[in-house]
Formats: sequence, structure tokens, C-alpha cells
Amino acid sequence: MKWKRKRKYHKRSRLFKFKLKKQTTYTVGAIWLWIIAGAITLSFFGEGVLLNRLRDELVYQVGWTYYLLPPFLVSLSFLFFKVKSEFGKSNVPLGLGLGVLSLIGLTQAGTIGESLWETISSAIAGEGAFLVFLGLLVVGLIILFDTSLDRFVNFLLVGIQTLSDMMKNMVKKFAARKDAFTPRQIPLTIKGEDTQGKIAKAPMIPPPIPSTKGALKITVPQGSADLGMWEYPPHSLLSDGPGEKADRGDIRRNAAIIEKTLDSFGLAAKVTEVNTGPAVTQYALEIALGTKVSKITSLSSDLALALAAPTGQVRIEAPIPGRNLVGIEIPNRGLEFVTLKHMLSSELMRKAKSKLAVALGLDVSGNPIITDIAKMPHVLVAGTTGSGKSVLINSWICSLLFRTTPAEVRLIMVDPKRVELIGYNGNPHLLTPVIVEPDKILSALRWAMNEMESRYKQFAEVGVRNIDGFNELSGFQAMPYIVIFVDELADLMAYAPVEVEDAITRLAQMARATGIHLVVATQRPSVDVITGLIKANIPCRIAFNVSSMVDSRVIIDMPGAEKLLGRGDMLYIPP
Repeated sequence: MKWKRKRKYHKRSRLFKFKLKKQTTYTVGAIWLWIIAGAITLSFFGEGVLLNRLRDELVYQVGWTYYLLPPFLVSLSFLFFKVKSEFGKSNVPLGLGLGVLSLIGLTQAGTIGESLWETISSAIAGEGAFLVFLGLLVVGLIILFDTSLDRFVNFLLVGIQTLSDMMKNMVKKFAARKDAFTPRQIPLTIKGEDTQGKIAKAPMIPPPIPSTKGALKITVPQGSADLGMWEYPPHSLLSDGPGEKADRGDIRRNAAIIEKTLDSFGLAAKVTEVNTGPAVTQYALEIALGTKVSKITSLSSDLALALAAPTGQVRIEAPIPGRNLVGIEIPNRGLEFVTLKHMLSSELMRKAKSKLAVALGLDVSGNPIITDIAKMPHVLVAGTTGSGKSVLINSWICSLLFRTTPAEVRLIMVDPKRVELIGYNGNPHLLTPVIVEPDKILSALRWAMNEMESRYKQFAEVGVRNIDGFNELSGFQAMPYIVIFVDELADLMAYAPVEVEDAITRLAQMARATGIHLVVATQRPSVDVITGLIKANIPCRIAFNVSSMVDSRVIIDMPGAEKLLGRGDMLYIPP
């Protein structure tokens, strides 16, 4: 007999064995929950790409309740530990989970909340869905605190009573502080007539604060009670304009003419972008490497001739700020009106948080430009008669009147010509009637300097640096911004050049932190009107059409304003 030899099969041993204890696995899971909770918490404040994407996705899904996810995840992680802690009990994550889920549905937070609400309300109506989510919230809180319904109700009643007592004490303390001081009025005495030379009321200026220890005591403005609930003027008061679009001509043909003209002078350039504005159309050129920009700027007259520009000239911006392109601006054959109603209704203006946000106009691309007087903090405007200075000042005044109350912004207007600003007399935002007499104008500037010094003393007494800190510390608009509009600086400089220059220079140097701002306009931007000292302290400037290149250099330190159309178009130099 032949015996068959049995083959022995050996199991292949695993090269790598990976086996963890159950508690180790739980620990790793808990750590991952901590990492996720930490990432969500960092997304509250972080600016990274991943954190922003995580925050946006969570807000889209669960809305504001994503703030409650970190404590829920942390409480869930404690279930994996054998540590005796209040957070390690199973009722904590269960109660938090039910509470978060009920709040998501009750407030319809995110897409998940909206889906839950629509699903349940379609079955038992909206009232039934409200009761379901409210009941789920109560159940979650009872499970979270591991208590009975009667104890939970007693806890709520005690909490409501405690909160009511706290509110009553706060009201009593506030009333006591209010009665402790008497508000003051600061008259502006101006030589001459009694009716026009006094600031009627400066109710927003709080009294001197005594150096007593404890809480800050700021008096409620006396004049605010007379205003009651302030009613903002509706935008329907403003006109819509004619609605005519700008006539920009044949854009493709103009681009080809520009390229052909430059090529005839041996300059290789290509039009890569066209920006259409209300007054001009800008053709952005990409020039060949090694081409001198000065060669293009010297051909402005040749380009105007080739393009048959309506005004006989074109403006060359070389280079366009922030870009490696050269801009050639051709006047439109028909202008587009920019209305104040359109600017005030724009999204940028609606989102502006500053009380001193004003409408500037449309840029070369036709986009609204909103600027903040508080950031300027003073501005110098120059241009010939009829170029748009007074329209700009009136639009800024209306921007403030439509968006602020007299408790927030007060105005002083100076109009030596007695034409442009006299119609604002009687407005509650005015600290004094529109000033037209030169000697009274000097008194107003002196009052502004005294008010600036007074505000700095109040800031020092309460330990703040500027008007924003003062109002934030007081809890309400205790001190208003003051904007001084001067429509014609040349008349003031002709009357008292030394005193006016000293006053404007001192205010421009020091008044920013106190909330006092200057808007100064002139139609004669010569060196004897806009002195070097005034220019050095007013960095923000706006140039409308001027008569010569010299005037353009005086106002904006560069040529270009002499080539503007004089139809409201401007060159703006931000601070």
C-alpha cells in the first residue's frame, strides 16, 4: 500500500497586526470630537480659508445654532471616558441634542430648520409645529438638568423674578445718575445781529464729569427729548432724474483707432478692457515691455484728434492705480445723470455703518462710491464756477440729513455768497443759522476750537481717546459729530487770511478725535487761498474742472483736473 503524504497547510501570519483596546478607541474618538469642536469654535473668529468655508457651510445648514455645536460635541465626548463628571452623564448630550434640534426647527435656522418646519407644519399646521418644537425644547432642558417638571417651572419663575429685580435696580441707578447732573448749553456768541449769531442749542454736549470714583456719569442730552421719535425723510422726496443713458459712441471703433494711432507712432499697445462711466469711457491699454509711459502721455492731442473727442481733448491716466495698465479716458457724447436717490438707495450706502457716510458719485466703471467723512477726516474741494462743487456739498448735506438724527450729527454752514446753503435755515441739524457774515464766520471757527478743547478735557476725565470711545462708554449718542461746511474759502481768506488760516489749520490738526470735521470748498485754488499749511493738514482733496494746469497742481499736486469736462466729473484723492 502506498501511503499518501498529507500536506500541511500553514496559515499565513499577518505581517501587521493592529488591534486597540476598546478604551483607546473611545479616547481617539473623543479627541476627534474635541478637534471638531475646536475647529468650529475657531471659525467664529478665524480668517482662514478652511475656517471660513466651514463657517459658511454650517451657517447654511443650521443657521445661528451652529454656535451651540461645540458644547454639544464636548459633552458627547465625555461619554467615552470613565471619568466621574457631570458632563460624563448621558443626560447632558441627550438634553443638549434635543435642545439644539428644537431650536433649529423653532427658529427655522438654516436649510435643515426650514425643512423640519415645513415638514411638520404641512402635517399639523404652523401652530402645531410650534407646540411640537417648544415641547421638545422643554423636554430637552428637563433631561439636561435631570429634574422634574415642577422644579423646572419653579426654576424659571425664580429666574424671571431675579431678572426683573435686576432691571428695576438698573433703572433706579440710571435715574439717580440722570438727576445728579444738570445739562448745560453752550451758546455761540457772534458779534453783530442777535438772531443769526448764536448757536440755538447744543443739547448733545454733556456737562463736565466730576472726578468721582465709580461708574461713568453722562447726562442725557437735553434737546433729545424735544425731538421725540425721529422720522427719517423718505427717499421718495428725491427725483429719479431723466433716465437717459450715456452716449459712448462706437466702442469697438474707438478701441481700434487708439491701437492704430499708437502703432503709427511705433508704440505697440492693445485695448484689454473698457470701463463705461457716466461722463467718460476709459480704454485700458496693455503696452509692450520696454515702452516708456511718457511717450503715450505725450500723444494725448494726437489721440483726441484721431478720436474726434467731443471736448477736443482726452485724459490719459498712466498707469491706472493698482494695475499695470494705461487708461485713456474719452468724454461721452451724451452724459448720464447721477441722482442722489440712486446713490442713497445703493447697497453700499445701505450697508454703511458710519454716521458720516456720504455719496460721492459713480467711478469710471459706473460703480457707486461711498466715502466716510470720519476717515477723511477733512476734505478740500476746488473747481471753477458751475463745475459741480456746490452740487457735491449739497449732496453730502442731504446724505447726512437722510441718514442721521440731530442727536448724532450737527452742522455748521458757511455761505458768504448767500446763495447755495441759505435754504437749509430752520433745519434741526443746524447748530446755528447759515452764517453769511465774515466776522461771524470767524466767531464760529473760534467756537469750534473751544468746543474741541472742551471735548478733549471730557475725554481725559473719563479716560477715552476719541468720540467713538466716549459714546461707547456712555451707552448712547452722548456727543454728536459736528461737520462744518465752508462753501467759499477765498472770500474768508480775503477778509482775514491769518486768522482763517490759523483756525482751519488748528482744527485740521486736532479736531479729528473730537468728531469735528471740515469740508472746505473754493473756486479759486491759488496758493494765496489754499496755502501750504492748509494743504499739509487736509490730505483728502477733490478737484473738479479748473482753468489751468497750475491750479490742478495746487489742489491735487498733479495735472489732469484742467482736462475734466466741468459737468460734475471729478478727481478724488483719498486720505
